[in-house]
Amino acid sequence: MEFTNLISIMHKGGAVMWPLYALLVVTVVLSIERTITLIVQWKKEEIMVKESLGKPLSILDLIAMIAPVLGFLGTVTGMINAFKSVSEASSVQLQVVAAGLYEALFTTAFGLIISILATVFSFFLDLAIESLCEKSEET
Repeated sequence: MEFTNLISIMHKGGAVMWPLYALLVVTVVLSIERTITLIVQWKKEEIMVKESLGKPLSILDLIAMIAPVLGFLGTVTGMINAFKSVSEASSVQLQVVAAGLYEALFTTAFGLIISILATVFSFFLDLAIESLCEKSEET
């Protein structure tokens, strides 16, 4: 995806898209970093796995909770903008209403996608940590 397309997507979703995008970046970076750390510790078979890996997973869980709420905030602001445009227009046009609804639905979908990604990454990393802990307890 080109950078100009990314900026275009951010503008289409309104102001709420920027914090959602930040959450997406944090989710991807944390997931990659935790996966690499887990692989390194798996090879070393270190015992202190939970303490060193657990905290960023709780951040992923927090992101999974916050992202849909931010998406719904985008829904509310999009609806407000749509109704504001309708109230200021001399005649109601479908394009005016559709623009606000587009913003509203776009942010909701983006927030839900981020939440799903964070939840899935957190779940699988948690399973891997549990497996590593069991493996280290056996030795």
